[in-house]
Amino acid sequence: MKIDCLMGTYGRYTLACEALACFLQQSVSAHATLLIYNQHPLPLCFDHPRVRIVNEPPPAGSLRYIRERMHQLADPAAELIHWWDDDDLYLPWHLEDCVAHINGHVAWKPASCWMSEGNVTFSRHVNTFEGAWVFRAHHLKAAPLLTHPTYTDHPVIKQTVEAGQLATTELAGRTSYIYRWATGTEHVSAYGGSGSEEAQQGNIEWWRRRSTDVRADGNLVPADMAMRWRQYLDGIKDQVTPSEWELNRQELNSQGLQR
Repeated sequence: MKIDCLMGTYGRYTLACEALACFLQQSVSAHATLLIYNQHPLPLCFDHPRVRIVNEPPPAGSLRYIRERMHQLADPAAELIHWWDDDDLYLPWHLEDCVAHINGHVAWKPASCWMSEGNVTFSRHVNTFEGAWVFRAHHLKAAPLLTHPTYTDHPVIKQTVEAGQLATTELAGRTSYIYRWATGTEHVSAYGGSGSEEAQQGNIEWWRRRSTDVRADGNLVPADMAMRWRQYLDGIKDQVTPSEWELNRQELNSQGLQR
């Protein structure tokens, strides 16, 4: 199945380069594309046949309007859409998991996901973790935008959960999504807040003003992920079975990680 990943970013160059590297390492690369939606005034550039960059001013409104604009820009041939958050990490088999488990469902995510603090401490949690979701493109396109006004992300998340349409699979120590916190950069979740659309929009604008990691020439360079994957393997070793840890190590080694 054709899957289009949508990554919004704003002035967070180091994070964007790591998220880009995560995409390029995916095992289902032949059927996956990445849209990088850059809202920062400084244009980004990267030449790759499966990566598109759109540089434009951010739409007025909260995070749901940013998500909606990315949906409008998505590949119309894609059967699946995945939000690819620029400040999280995706292990090389994540998209393979998405394709394998969505089956006839309109949305899927791993039941539990990793959360890292400072890229060192890892724990697994059952949470919404919007950046782990994959959707059928037609389901996302049909989702109304103006429901759940106090929810700080795209309301399709709430709509899908309330309708009982989200499929999940417990992958335990093989789960492939890592939500990151305390990385030393500004995190949009800390500015989401709740309440009115105007309050949410104001919080997003404040977050943008504090997102200052910008490379002057705008050239994206995929990050060397060896250190990140070493941190991951070290951080989960006592929380997974020996066979899970070895499978994770082997798959990361196939991407050039040496231990």
